[in-house]
Amino acid sequence: MQQFDSVESAVGILSYASSVTVHPGFAAVLKARYSDFLVHEVGLDGTVARLESLENNLGLDQETLKSTHEDEVGSIISSCEEHVPDPIAKRPKLADNTTSNPNDTAADEPNDSSVVCVTSSMEEMESKLIPLVGELAAKGAIGMLTKWENIRKSRQDDINEAMISVLPPKGTDDESKCYVFPLIEDKQVRKSIHELIKSDLFKSFAVADTIDRCVRIWHILFETQMPNYGKFIRDEKYMNRSKETKMQWPGNRPNYLRFVLYKENVDTATVAKDIAKLVRLSPKDKKHKGSNGGGGGLGYAGMKDKRACTTQFCTLYRKTAEEVRMVLNREDERNENSRPQGGGNSKHGGSAIMRVGHFSYVDKDIRLGQLKGNRFDIVLRNVCLPESTCQNLSREQRLSTITATLRKASDCFKQTGFINYFGMQRFGKFHDTHLVGIAILKGDYEKACEIIMRVKDCEMERTVATREKWANRFSDVDMNDEQSVKDAEMKCAKVVARQLGRFMNCETSIVSSLSRNPRDYKRAFGSISKNMRSMFLHAYQSYVWNRAASHRIDDGGSKAVRVGDLVLIEDKGISEGGNGTSGLKGKAVKQITQEDVESGNYQITDVVLPMIGTRIDFPTDNTGSFYQKVLAEDKLTIKDFENIGDRELAVGGDYRKLICKPLDVDIEIKLYKDPLQPLFKTDLMNVHNASLDCVDIAPDTKTDTDTDTDTDTAVKSDSESNLVGLVIGFTLPPSAYATIALRELMRRPTSSQYQSELNLEGDCESNMIQS
Repeated sequence: MQQFDSVESAVGILSYASSVTVHPGFAAVLKARYSDFLVHEVGLDGTVARLESLENNLGLDQETLKSTHEDEVGSIISSCEEHVPDPIAKRPKLADNTTSNPNDTAADEPNDSSVVCVTSSMEEMESKLIPLVGELAAKGAIGMLTKWENIRKSRQDDINEAMISVLPPKGTDDESKCYVFPLIEDKQVRKSIHELIKSDLFKSFAVADTIDRCVRIWHILFETQMPNYGKFIRDEKYMNRSKETKMQWPGNRPNYLRFVLYKENVDTATVAKDIAKLVRLSPKDKKHKGSNGGGGGLGYAGMKDKRACTTQFCTLYRKTAEEVRMVLNREDERNENSRPQGGGNSKHGGSAIMRVGHFSYVDKDIRLGQLKGNRFDIVLRNVCLPESTCQNLSREQRLSTITATLRKASDCFKQTGFINYFGMQRFGKFHDTHLVGIAILKGDYEKACEIIMRVKDCEMERTVATREKWANRFSDVDMNDEQSVKDAEMKCAKVVARQLGRFMNCETSIVSSLSRNPRDYKRAFGSISKNMRSMFLHAYQSYVWNRAASHRIDDGGSKAVRVGDLVLIEDKGISEGGNGTSGLKGKAVKQITQEDVESGNYQITDVVLPMIGTRIDFPTDNTGSFYQKVLAEDKLTIKDFENIGDRELAVGGDYRKLICKPLDVDIEIKLYKDPLQPLFKTDLMNVHNASLDCVDIAPDTKTDTDTDTDTDTAVKSDSESNLVGLVIGFTLPPSAYATIALRELMRRPTSSQYQSELNLEGDCESNMIQS
């Protein structure tokens, strides 16, 4: 079977750490479902991020506080509802046909001093409203405000978390939170009402909005529950008014809320933006986002896969656990039609999901790189061995052979580890980001833009047509007429900019710039975000590293160090709370000598290779000269890294471990019937106690000396379960790729092109060309 493919080879992935004589490998389908790929972040203290509950774990004290005040607040509400005049009910008529004064105390009512009366401020407010909306409507509005104001006064004007927790949430009893004035056709009258509500007299008590020409007045307690809250606020005084009622952050509480974020089928950057919007982070809050660039003030240690179920630690500045929980977990609690278990327990799950839990308050935010690693739990479906291995075997014999092969592969994986290649993700969807990097190093920005804009494989017809339009922009132009060339490019750029997809950020930046400054490709490339521009250079560094790693393994093996290797002897980033992936700062290496080899002080797992740059040392063996060979193939030298035309970009270099060994490896072998049924539980499934329908035939506790009794029993008890799946778990350090680890385990490529040809039933590799 072909064990390499052209896609991986094109980015330098050419070798395996283990020998084919140890085990031949096996075929299996990876990421058939996004919920087949679980990632749990491991914090610097070794804690694994897991979502174990959707409840507020800080709520014990808060619930005690809440229950202490609920009776008090409830009695106040009842008192207010009894004694505040009903603005809708008709007043009893007196003998002279006048309406009784609602403020008069009836003879048969007790004159209790505890009864809440309308204050002088409320009376003045009522008098101001009457000319605009009439007496009945004015009394109704003031009655509503009085009720909620008395509740607020009972808490000494402190709108804190305990008080908010006893107020009806958005969508519950909304009619009691506002008063709707009758239809007002006159726009000027409606404007006058709004101006009155914004005045000093009202602004501490009320806010207002308009719907279908009816003005609604809300108590200030429910400002954030208004349907259009924050959408039309422009007046600076109106914005500043919220300072009077903003909840004060307790002085003894740390500034950051730390929590576990669980997500499905959505990338970390998108989640960061969505959370900032959902929890309504203010511009001031967004300044407290640390150095990770995590958009919208969400602090996180690393980017997690989109097509996966992932958990990670995050922080937000001065947000309470209840604020965040109520927004992000509301679907599980309020929507009976939602799938609370997520896509993990459905064959058709494809929607993005976010959930949060395990809250605490901490003094510092989380920043990029502040993690110890990631724990992976992955399903490999339809495990198959080469046909020659299982030919003429009974079903029971076939399962026993597969089980033995998987155990041997797992043992080899634990002991040998894998070559720490940069995975295919590093090189973009179309595996050409390193080619852009080469063009940048050569100063050929026109070529860089051309690679980004050119027609790609496997895109939608509309996108292909748009790219072809750009490629043919000069088809009818005299290239010797510079002005005609510029005009043609400007015209085409304006059209193409409107046709590009919403996620084609680099392409959109380029054509938008060229629509204003045609033929200025350096400016066009510079319009791409700095992070994206850096990515192209990092991709080329990764390509060179992969090539060098393949050379080192092929030439020197994967078992021992040799003279001339580099080993990392100092990394201050780790000692100071980082993870050793933040560049050259604080790192020092040494060359391996013959004395080092003989002493056995260093292992192959200590060896590092440089990521090429201006401030790194090269190995002194032939791997060092191989770097120069790769550069020469691309018509580059090390000096090109010093003279990058983009002043914002710098390529100092770094060091990366050659061999990575996974920790805490465990496997389970499953029998199942449905090609897409779940084979393990996601965190969300565990929270909701979802069940699985598969048979565990070979847990990792079974040793080579065990008999096959358990396997035979499982086979006989469920004879229809013909498919074999492997569930494997392991922990990797930051920046190591799980797909590359699985490549070593299976001895099969993991590129999307290879995976797309595999079958979920029958012979897994029957579509592949034998070689």
